[in-house]
Amino acid sequence: MSPHLMSPLPWFDRNLLRAVEKIVPAEEREEWSRTWQAELWHMHHRSPGKKDFGITVDLSIGLVCDALWLRTDSWGRALSGTPALCLASLAGLCGLAMLLGLALSGSWRAFAIYARGPFERSVFAAGLVLFVSFATTALRGHIEQGTASKGLNGLKRRLFFAAKSGMVLLLACLLSADLCRPVFGYFPVWAAALQLLLFVPFALVGLRWAFGDQERRCQQCLRSLAGPARVGRPSHNLLEWNGTELACKQGHGRLNVPEMETSWCDRSQWGDLGPVWE
Repeated sequence: MSPHLMSPLPWFDRNLLRAVEKIVPAEEREEWSRTWQAELWHMHHRSPGKKDFGITVDLSIGLVCDALWLRTDSWGRALSGTPALCLASLAGLCGLAMLLGLALSGSWRAFAIYARGPFERSVFAAGLVLFVSFATTALRGHIEQGTASKGLNGLKRRLFFAAKSGMVLLLACLLSADLCRPVFGYFPVWAAALQLLLFVPFALVGLRWAFGDQERRCQQCLRSLAGPARVGRPSHNLLEWNGTELACKQGHGRLNVPEMETSWCDRSQWGDLGPVWE
């Protein structure tokens, strides 16, 4: 039975609760509704015959704000560390960089004409940047370990890494072009050379972050691993495993990152935890 059917609250409060409770996540809705019914009942019965309009308005605003906070918090917990949030954040940064370039250029047409040169130079340099990044940055075998790295999960991981790397390179191109835009009108040749010189370090730093972020994600759900914990003792590094342990919040697996690379443990080790958790 709905808690509103036998509610002793006035008509306005009952309907306000009924309308606002739909914002609250379903798993918290009943407890939230009962709590606010008690709060509103206490407000109406602590001073019988005396109504304070200001307190009623304040409680109504607080009720709505509380419901909105619970909903946004549930969205935050659901999206935290997800690949969708990662790609959306990169897309948002690219959009901001594009808007900055538009503001510096004055119009879409001027921005398109100017951005063509930096884009062509960046595409030419991107191949060299990718080669250097793959040659100097080791994923420590994390992408290729475990049963989740095969089949559909492995394909999703590679597609996610490709999309993330592409957005990082685009962001580096846009940022380098924006920084050189004020110089372009006076020294176009120097501006072109400076843009290319800025693109290379921006892209290298961004790709290095992309590699590190990819390593610290679950192989199945692609969420960021959480709960880093120190395991082992540094003084026993040659006798036992010593490093940091990260786990998937969904219980899919665990990543062991060694403190020091040794002959018997020279890279991160991924372990599936599905059967254990089940």
